[in-house]
Amino acid sequence: MKTSLKSLAVLATLAVVTMSVQANQLTLSTSSSYSVGVGGAFIAGVIDGPMTNSSYSGAAKIGSTGFLTYCIEYNEEFYPSNWNPSYVYNYALSNGAKNGGVSGQTSANYDGVSNATAYLYSQFAQGNLAGVGGFSYDTSASGYGYLQQAIWFLEGEGGTDNNLAKAAKNHEGANWNSDNNGAYGVQAINMTYLNGAVSQDQLYYHSVPEQGLTVALVGFALLGLVSFRRKFGAK
Repeated sequence: MKTSLKSLAVLATLAVVTMSVQANQLTLSTSSSYSVGVGGAFIAGVIDGPMTNSSYSGAAKIGSTGFLTYCIEYNEEFYPSNWNPSYVYNYALSNGAKNGGVSGQTSANYDGVSNATAYLYSQFAQGNLAGVGGFSYDTSASGYGYLQQAIWFLEGEGGTDNNLAKAAKNHEGANWNSDNNGAYGVQAINMTYLNGAVSQDQLYYHSVPEQGLTVALVGFALLGLVSFRRKFGAK
């Protein structure tokens, strides 16, 4: 029995190590149905890793694993996989752009996603952005390219201070340009080519629990812990 348990422990350790070194991967492509000019929306196709499209609405969800995303660094590009559909990128998630961008980086090569950008993209991903600042879910003058211009502006990457950008700044108030730190469930997808070279960073959304729900869950967990200690502590 001891030998079997040791073998299982070794196998479990090897599995964890294998998972830790395996790169998170995705594809990224353009489409005439979504992409406008040199900007988004782009189609992210998740191959593996922590990202899913489960939090995206029908308006921003593509197929079983894909979703629409936007770039947050104007001066970096990616190799559109519609030129080569099998082209794959590695990625990691963080709360800001890394190793690039017109607006500059901190000493750690990091530029946090702004509150205003996170607000806009979270609403877009959930299908709630229609009508905000005149936005529409299409390739018209107030559609996908309109949102890309607003995001570039809000991230200090050029773009246009259009009505959508103004609506986001108004919603967030004086702190519109502060780092969001993931509070809206919006993160940066830090993409790299398979050879390790830096590619263009994009946006990702995942739903976060309501604060009240989080407090309630913590409360239930504490009550369970108290009950457990009472039951087994008495013995």
